[in-house]
Amino acid sequence: MDKNSIRVFTYNLRVDVPSDGANSFSNRREFIKEAFPAYKPDLVGFQEAAPRMRGWLMENFPEYEVCGMGREADLQGESNPIAFRRDAFDLVGLEQFWLSDTPHAPGSRFSTDQSLCPRICTSVVLRHKTGRLLRFYNTHLDHEGPTAQAQGLSLILSRMAGDYARRPLPVVLTGDFNAEPDSLVYQSARGFSGCGQLLADASQGVGGTFHNFGRLSPPTQIDYIFTTLPRREVPFLAVDESNGVFLSDHYPVGVDLNL
Repeated sequence: MDKNSIRVFTYNLRVDVPSDGANSFSNRREFIKEAFPAYKPDLVGFQEAAPRMRGWLMENFPEYEVCGMGREADLQGESNPIAFRRDAFDLVGLEQFWLSDTPHAPGSRFSTDQSLCPRICTSVVLRHKTGRLLRFYNTHLDHEGPTAQAQGLSLILSRMAGDYARRPLPVVLTGDFNAEPDSLVYQSARGFSGCGQLLADASQGVGGTFHNFGRLSPPTQIDYIFTTLPRREVPFLAVDESNGVFLSDHYPVGVDLNL
């Protein structure tokens, strides 16, 4: 790739659950450490990273800066961290907000049909080594409530538009939307025009992403990369598997973009 190209991933790590057996994060992590770096990501939006998992990322991928806090009231619990290559980017700004009517109240939730899980969006402003700036947003929408999903995405898009109005920058939005491409939530994101130009689905055509550790055939697509940047190449999946052990219960989704 040339100096103006960046490789972006969205990657639901699947929180560490002992009942996943061989595919619990404790058992998968060495495989992740071995296999995932071969994809050479510049930016990764992770989901479902519990505190120990976030610490493991920091310890085992020292070439990346890992940004983000937990979603609970005490800033513990699962997070949606953003990781970026230290040799490619500098951190200019960092924000985390809750998908709720009180987005700056840690642990807050919508009072509609949201699950018991607080939901968050992590946002950074990055300066690339070429001097170009971009905003990166990473989220994980609710898995139970369609109204809460729509409210969460609406809040994110509103934030993106407000940020763009204050300082126009290209944007990338990654995440597990828990919604398929025929959903209203997906359609609301695709074609959003509040960031200077239409928000495009750079992951379009990649195929199914959630496979439940190989048990779901065909997989369903619920993980996306939206952006105002031009797509350089077709998107791809990280489908690595070794003796029934996967990178996650989701295939990480990657795409090369032009800055």
